[in-house]
Amino acid sequence: MKPDVTNNHHTNTESLRINSMRILDLLTIDSISPGYLDEWKEKARSWEVLNLFIEQFCMKQAIPLSELMNILEKTILIKVLSNLNGNQKEAAKFLGIKYTTLHEKVKKYNIKFLKNPIHD
Repeated sequence: MKPDVTNNHHTNTESLRINSMRILDLLTIDSISPGYLDEWKEKARSWEVLNLFIEQFCMKQAIPLSELMNILEKTILIKVLSNLNGNQKEAAKFLGIKYTTLHEKVKKYNIKFLKNPIHD
């Protein structure tokens, strides 16, 4: 007998919604320091974005997990490399991976960058 995935998904979604509401309630407490409050707001926004991403690509479009992970990994690599002007050494440090690992991933996804000259 197959598990009722639809019902579990609804339960999980409802649980996430309730937990998100609890976090937002905590964010309105006046006794929390502004820095701590900003950090929690940012985390709550990040979880909301992640949940929307999962809902859109995993549940509605039913993209296979391996394909979704490849899309996500390539997108992250391009974004980080773009922000660092294609500098793979700095990107590897930022991502917390070895330079050789990053280089292999760049080759795997055929990512190419034109380096901009540094102006004095």
